[in-house]
Amino acid sequence: MLEIKYPQLRFVRYADDAIIHCNNQAGAEKVLKAIKQRMSECGLEVNGKKGKIAYCKNANRKGTYKVVKFDFLGFTFQPRPTSTRTGQMFLGFDCAISTKSKKKITEVFRKSNFQRWTGSDITRIAEEFNSKIQGWINYYGKFRKFSLMKIFRIFHCRLITWAIYRYKRFKGSFRKAMRWIYELARSQPNLFVHWQHGFQGA
Repeated sequence: MLEIKYPQLRFVRYADDAIIHCNNQAGAEKVLKAIKQRMSECGLEVNGKKGKIAYCKNANRKGTYKVVKFDFLGFTFQPRPTSTRTGQMFLGFDCAISTKSKKKITEVFRKSNFQRWTGSDITRIAEEFNSKIQGWINYYGKFRKFSLMKIFRIFHCRLITWAIYRYKRFKGSFRKAMRWIYELARSQPNLFVHWQHGFQGA
């Protein structure tokens, strides 16, 4: 219905989430009001956190607005430093994995408690997580893959802790266990999927 009423606008939809591109603040407010009215007629309401107007600020759009970012499909869209092919920097409006998505992934690590798997070797840990890691990289790594670095640092810290619990020769030394993991990443770069993608020193 909205596409018919506002054919000049661009709609991006996935399930019950949508982004509507408007040309100005007044137009955005008008469309949001129409959406709320239509949903009310259907006995529904717009999500208070998601139903907002955001200004896509970049080098060409320099206005001052309170909201300049939003989350969609696990990504955060916001103004970010961007470089051209020649290396020149400018302010773009781009996406990267959202903070909420990062927390969901690290929660998987926490719930598994794999740093306490003292009866398992590192191959077992790789078998448990590689398919998940591949999926995360395939999806979230499409845009600004380096933004996944923080996630894999957390994974590595837990992996180092596992090594300390598993092997007495480290004598509780985080540094010794970290060095061992680092050397393992160099000698067996295919052991973990994220090592194959350059996150060996995460």
